[in-house]
Amino acid sequence: MKRILLTGALALLTALGLSAQSYKLVFPADDTIPKAALPIVQQRLQQMLEAGGFTVSEAEGTPELEVSAIVTSRMETPGSMSQVALTIDLAVKAGGISEIFPLKGVGADEADAWTRAAKMLLPRSKAAQAFVQKLR
Repeated sequence: MKRILLTGALALLTALGLSAQSYKLVFPADDTIPKAALPIVQQRLQQMLEAGGFTVSEAEGTPELEVSAIVTSRMETPGSMSQVALTIDLAVKAGGISEIFPLKGVGADEADAWTRAAKMLLPRSKAAQAFVQKLR
């Protein structure tokens, strides 16, 4: 009887622990993050969470990790080979914990600059690791 109770208690604790270690990525409904850069941002955030021992889930009741972005500066270089330079603040928030990741990207057009900026979100950076530690 004790063995059954102990096994049941362990199973319950394991289930609670696994559900608490999952997050659902929530992106803004508007097009603040272009469709070309969205998969890269999503992949990098998933890698960041997985490096910290979390998982990404779409299940109901999973805590949400809200993602938003603001373009803080946009510059276009003059000349025949003009390029667009963007500075972006990517805000990630879960409950009362939030972090802003500054990103910079230069490309042939705005979509290309966004894509290059998204690639600057490094899952193993000190800022990313510190954010994941705060989530624990």
